[in-house]
Amino acid sequence: MKKGKMLLIAVACATVISSCKREDPHAHHEMQNAQASVPSGASLYQFHDMFTDQNGKQWMLHQFEGKYVVVAMFYATCTAICPRIAAEMLRLEKTLSSSQRAKTHFVMISFDHERDNPAQLQKFIKKMKLTESFTLLTGKPDSIREVAAALGINYKKLDDGEYAHSSLFTLLSPTGEIAAQHAGLSLKADTFIDKIEK
Repeated sequence: MKKGKMLLIAVACATVISSCKREDPHAHHEMQNAQASVPSGASLYQFHDMFTDQNGKQWMLHQFEGKYVVVAMFYATCTAICPRIAAEMLRLEKTLSSSQRAKTHFVMISFDHERDNPAQLQKFIKKMKLTESFTLLTGKPDSIREVAAALGINYKKLDDGEYAHSSLFTLLSPTGEIAAQHAGLSLKADTFIDKIEK
């Protein structure tokens, strides 16, 4: 196992432990302004875990290499925070110039490996009217945990099957390194737009 990946697994374990602290249980299950683990700084494309998209197609993250990628984590049955995350990503897409849109892809990775099968991801896409620039992914628990740790996202499954999680938008460079991040639900588009080649 590569040294960088071992480090990220260790960080992932710390993330799960630190996510046990949550605020108001009625705050739509969001860990608002959670102090997530510090992102590793390494390329996410070092991972070779397999994910499945809304069409049942198998993906590894390095297959997005060559484009800017806006990535966030969510789960499809969420009725409050996650639809807002998707809406903010859609808003960002519309704000980009045509040349920037051609260089940018949007990826949403589910926390919920048990319920978020391709059919469930398709329902979320239709509900949110997401464009063809969006890929929704689900995967094995360890793979999801590793990506969350690399991005600096905290999450925890609750007793009712819902998830408490921090809201974090990340822009990856064409080589998979973190180029910009924004915590919270009101995404400051300029933060990302200025980093995307025109």
